[in-house]
This record gives sequence, C-alpha cells and structure tokens, in this order.
Amino acid sequence: MHPPLSVVGFTVLSGAGYGFIALFVIAAMLQLGGPVAGGELTAAAIIGFLLITVGLLLSTGHLANPRNAWRAFSRFRSSWLSREAVLAVLFYPVAALYLLGLLLGDGVSHGPVTGLLGVLTVILALGTVLATGMIYACLPTIRAWHSSLTPINYLLMGLALGGLLLVLVRGTGGADLTPVTALALLLLVLAGLGKLLHYDWQRRQAHRGPDAGSATGLTGGRVRLLDPGHTSGTFLTEEFIHGADEDGIRVLRRLVLMAGFVIPALMLLAMATSPALWPVALALPIAFAGVLLERWLFFVEARHVVRHYNVRTAV
Repeated sequence: MHPPLSVVGFTVLSGAGYGFIALFVIAAMLQLGGPVAGGELTAAAIIGFLLITVGLLLSTGHLANPRNAWRAFSRFRSSWLSREAVLAVLFYPVAALYLLGLLLGDGVSHGPVTGLLGVLTVILALGTVLATGMIYACLPTIRAWHSSLTPINYLLMGLALGGLLLVLVRGTGGADLTPVTALALLLLVLAGLGKLLHYDWQRRQAHRGPDAGSATGLTGGRVRLLDPGHTSGTFLTEEFIHGADEDGIRVLRRLVLMAGFVIPALMLLAMATSPALWPVALALPIAFAGVLLERWLFFVEARHVVRHYNVRTAV
C-alpha cells in the first residue's frame, strides 16, 4: 500500500523516544552503569520528550482534519488507536513527575513514590509502543500485518534505538558503559532476529489466506479478474496498491537488516576495545535510517485484500 511518510516518521521517532525513556528509567532504578548524574537526567528528558513529541505531531499529518484528533480518545474499549492515544497522553505527566523527582533529589535514591512513578513510566512507554503495533496487527484485511510479530517488532526496534541512545547519554555522563553496551547489543540482536522471523513468516504466508474466489464469494472454481471496473486510478488503487518491484524489495530488506541491526551491533562491539563514543554516535544515524527504511517497507509490502478487485488474484 502507499506508505504515509508522516506515519513512518511517527512510529520510528516516537518508538525510539519511548524505548529510550523506558530504558533510561530502568538504568536509573537499577543504577546500571553507576549512579545517574543530573546532566544525564536533563539530556534524557530533552531527547526522549523531543522524539516522542515530534513523532506525535507527525502522526497528525495523515489526518484530513487534524482538529479532529481528539476523537481518537473516545473509543478506548474497542480501538487500539484510542488506547495508544490515551496511553501517550498519560505518559507525559507520569514521566515528567518521575524525572522531576530525581532532579529535585540526588538523582539516585528511589523512594516509594519515585519508584512507583518509575515503574508506571516504563509500563506506559512500552504499552504505548505495543498499542501502536496492535493498530496494524488487528487488521485481518492485511495479512502481512495480522500477526503478534507486528507489535513485538515495533517494541523491539524502539528498544534497540533507545538502547543506542542510552549508551550515548550514559557515556557522556561518564558511566561504566560495559553493562549498558551489553544491554544495547542484546536489544539489537533481538530486534534483528525478530525482523528476520517476521520476514520468514511473511514468506510462508504469501500464498495463503483469501483469494479472488473467497473475496467475491464465488468458490466453485478459479476466479480471475477480467476488468477492474474503472479506467483510471481511484482512491483504492492509489492508497492500497503500491507497484513495488519484488527484486528491489529483497535488496531493501537486506539493507534494513544491515543498517538497522548488523552495522550498529558491530560498532557497539568495537567499543569493547576503545572507550570512545564515536562508534555509537555513528551507529545511531545508521540505525535510524535502517529502521525508517524498514517502516517504509512495512507499508509498501502490505497487500490489502482490495487488490482482489483491482489487480491480480494473489495477495
């Protein structure tokens, strides 16, 4: 289908922001790499909230009337979009109170209230990313998305990008980077494996599911599309059908795996022999580019069942 660039940017940036904040809170509570300095808290708040806010603002770009965005909050019981919106709004005050509590304290001690706020911050951050993934996973009309692997991959990729940011921020604060780098490396490996599993699942599902016969209810024989019923492009063909080249997609998938996971992981391994932060500083834009490409392909490769009525019979 047509890749909405505003949604591509929203899911990647906000996912990285939520992943980073969640990991930073965990690192602060467990003192992973040592006590958190005041400068690290300020940097984490600025980076995390900036990524999340820019991402959420981008999400309004695909709305015909952005002023109607408030309606997303009205269907919490039945809509993953509504749940995502509610969780995203709840996250801000809880995370702000947690970070403010640490800034006003010594940056290390976690009393009962601060500890509770920290746990809630992590839950809301990860819950928001999972809800974003579920918006797509709950759609049976797009088989490539209709899997539990979709929200899992959204979460793992957000945490992988957040892990790289955590290494950079903690490193600038003079923390012991051994445990932090190990965590970031583990998250990159898990995210890469998760994407490989998703690609394999998509390959195995390519020729399963509904066909033109079941789409039209004519199951007595093989159904072929003779005439799409229109002489020019329509909203359906422009939004739900993307003429992507299969060979080109395979090449881009390899680029996703290399840029999004393999190269950043190798650069983190290079930090084992040198305390310098330039490897992670270089790995960050490469990883972001890889995940942005992955999210673009996520939409391009999606084949809506509407294709049965407009182009070919295989979805």
